Amino acid sequence: MEANVKSFLLTALNNEINITGQLFELMSEEQSCYERQDVDHLQVILKDKNDLLNQIESSANNRLSLFNIRPIQKNHHQLFEQQISGQAELLARWNELKERMEKCRTQNEINGKIISLSQRSLERTLNLFKQAMRPDSLTTYTQKGMANRTSLSMSSAKA
Repeated sequence: MEANVKSFLLTALNNEINITGQLFELMSEEQSCYERQDVDHLQVILKDKNDLLNQIESSANNRLSLFNIRPIQKNHHQLFEQQISGQAELLARWNELKERMEKCRTQNEINGKIISLSQRSLERTLNLFKQAMRPDSLTTYTQKGMANRTSLSMSSAKA
């Protein structure tokens, strides 16, 4: 591998590692905002998160284009690894990037679960308000937490 290509790849990988570290910190802060219900700060974090994701995507596209690899290819990670095989320093940086991306993926899943639980809680609260407005029906919940409306009015046949 040519020295200038190796240098470019090291710079790109180090940049992506740095950005991914920033992304993880933002995602941890995002979790905290969800827990505190700090909507104003959350909007700033989501914008910054989007900017970081765009930077990572741009850098990865440039890095992959050196080898004519397109990110839409299913196996683009393996193709990249094949291109840098035998380059210990590049492989070490690549593995570090993959580890950091995995941490981000895990944090993203945690944030997604928090959002999902919050949505369910809001749905239940909304259903309670709706039920209070219509005392002739009752809302119960299935084992999966889904709302189930039941009429409280009885017909003369049921009575």
